[in-house]
Amino acid sequence: GLRFEVVPSRFKEKLDKASFPTPYAYAIETAKQKALEVARRMHQKDLRAPDVVIGADTIVTIGGLILEKPVDKQDAYRMLSRLNGKEHSVFTGVAIVHCCTTDAQLDLEVSEFHEETTVKFSELSEELLWEYIDSGEPMDKAGGYGIQALGGMLVEHVRGDFLNVVGFPLNHFCKKLVELYSLPRREDLRRVKHDSIPPVDTFENLSDVEGSGSDPAQGDDGGGHGRAEADGDRTQAPAGPQGTDSHGTGESPPPFPAGLLELIDGFKASKALFVACKLNVFDVLKVDGPLKAVDIAGKIDASVCGTERLLDVCVALGLLEKT
Repeated sequence: GLRFEVVPSRFKEKLDKASFPTPYAYAIETAKQKALEVARRMHQKDLRAPDVVIGADTIVTIGGLILEKPVDKQDAYRMLSRLNGKEHSVFTGVAIVHCCTTDAQLDLEVSEFHEETTVKFSELSEELLWEYIDSGEPMDKAGGYGIQALGGMLVEHVRGDFLNVVGFPLNHFCKKLVELYSLPRREDLRRVKHDSIPPVDTFENLSDVEGSGSDPAQGDDGGGHGRAEADGDRTQAPAGPQGTDSHGTGESPPPFPAGLLELIDGFKASKALFVACKLNVFDVLKVDGPLKAVDIAGKIDASVCGTERLLDVCVALGLLEKT
């Protein structure tokens, strides 16, 4: 669901391979430099940078030798002859560059990883190798072959991520995104309950829970729904047993930070929107028109109580109109 744009990098891939301790270190650095070049160029062009720039570089290695894209047909033949009948490794280095613009200055933070896949070529005849080279396919492929196209006929077996050989380790990348953007574990959060927005696990399970949370009010002045503020008095945290604080001193607890409460409410609002989209609530209403909560719950296979709460939050955020 992310909007993205493919931007070819202008980074000249001329790093000294001998200066890197491993082949994948070379691939990672090349991917990183490609992504950084794009991030800086986009910032100079638009005076703003994308949220994230993803760079990747794929290499083929055999016997410690790094094979990139062949420069001509003869070079492609040398590469394919070296791979013929043997097992080799395909490494893809990936760099995820997080961009932030402050006072027209570009700040960059890089996360990186690599993936390895082992590929075994069949014993191939000279005639077959040259027929493949004459097809033109090897000329823009690392190692001189493209496994996703004609080059697939050269391969006897693959161990590992097939898409990594194509050029991008999608599974590892998605896991990395989860790692980078995942929310704190529930047991690490000190839960603060308000008046009508339920805790996060209520939205995940759409089931009833004890306690309630705050009504989200209008969003920011820009008319968007980027954050939601709760009504009512939110200056005090709950007192401990018998009116004492957590240290048993009898003193009133300190005011709970209003900014943190806004952040918590904003998170709950975004969680509600995410769950509503994931359960196709808006699609159901668009197709079938006004429905009761019980009817919507039946169509999205969720509990009535949880659905009612979710719909109430969407109404409070201005995403739905209650009739």
